[in-house]
Amino acid sequence: MYGPVRLIYALRPAAPLPLVAGAVAVGLMFAATPFLIPEVTQRFGVSAGAAGYISVVQVGSFGVVAFLVPRLLSQSKRMLTGAAIILTVANLMSVLTTTFWLLLAGRGLAGAAAGVITWMVWSDAMSHPRSMVTISAVGPLTAMIGSPVIGAAAAGGDRAIFAVLCVVSALTLWLRPSNVVITHRRSLVSRSRSNRLLLGALALLTASGASLFVYLNFFAAEVLGLNPLSASFAFSLNAAGGLLGTQLASRHSRPGLFLISSGIAAVASVVLANPVAFYLSMGWWGFAFWMGLPGVLQMLSARSLEPSERAGDAQALMALGRAVGPAIGSGFAGSGRFVALAYLAGGGLVISGATVVSVQEGRERLPPTPLTA
Repeated sequence: MYGPVRLIYALRPAAPLPLVAGAVAVGLMFAATPFLIPEVTQRFGVSAGAAGYISVVQVGSFGVVAFLVPRLLSQSKRMLTGAAIILTVANLMSVLTTTFWLLLAGRGLAGAAAGVITWMVWSDAMSHPRSMVTISAVGPLTAMIGSPVIGAAAAGGDRAIFAVLCVVSALTLWLRPSNVVITHRRSLVSRSRSNRLLLGALALLTASGASLFVYLNFFAAEVLGLNPLSASFAFSLNAAGGLLGTQLASRHSRPGLFLISSGIAAVASVVLANPVAFYLSMGWWGFAFWMGLPGVLQMLSARSLEPSERAGDAQALMALGRAVGPAIGSGFAGSGRFVALAYLAGGGLVISGATVVSVQEGRERLPPTPLTA
């Protein structure tokens, strides 16, 4: 299960192992969502749109916690351990429950724990440039390796998928966070107008992408005729492209252009209605997304009082986008209007990328405004 951690450290040993392990558990949780929707639909007898609310609740609680906790609490090693325990309990609860509403409650609890872990992970990443490369690689590398595992587990239904998540999150408890650098000070927050635009672009980016992405396994089964394991390789290709993107992102200075191209790939993944095009589009989507995202986070950092200042805000707004997106897409996916959903998602991704381009081009016209506590 911890092959992803070892591979990440082979690439660049820059971030504390407990934080990387926590990021693996969270990354696999999000990677599993597209595979859960068809299985939850079958076990609980709900529509695909209703099943999509496991993502809405999960990332909604994630976003609320990621936004509020940095403003109310200071980080601690005990907090990291506690969040890992809660995540494990929530995954176990999702295995055992026989009621859809209790499943939603479990996913809300899991999202809240993941919000705490992710805040701590990205605070470290945005404070240490070398750590940014490692942490950026965790998500796509975990998805690349984990997607086939989740796809195979789907043969046993959603309970088997949740069991895999439970095992991975439980393994994080074996790692004592003694080498995690904890920052106790809560700093002032810049009111940079360019940062507000960038945060809005990140929210739109994830809302647009998630509105389509979480339903693509359902699309692959219903339209392309792919079984869960076959579809999982498209998600692995998406993650492999993302992993390559994280390693090359620092070699260019135009993140917005890559985000625009991710919108084109999102449209092509559905509109071309071809398995080969689906695989290729998913690969480019992942590559372009991760070629762009680290650059946007670095732009946020450069316009802030200190590198980690906007870590919680960025993760919270991206989570908000991931919560809103599936809710928007549920009506389209539930009625089989995948092409319309693809154009909607792709358009949002293009607008997000264009916003980043405009901030970068207009950096001299968007100076920081006075500070607030």
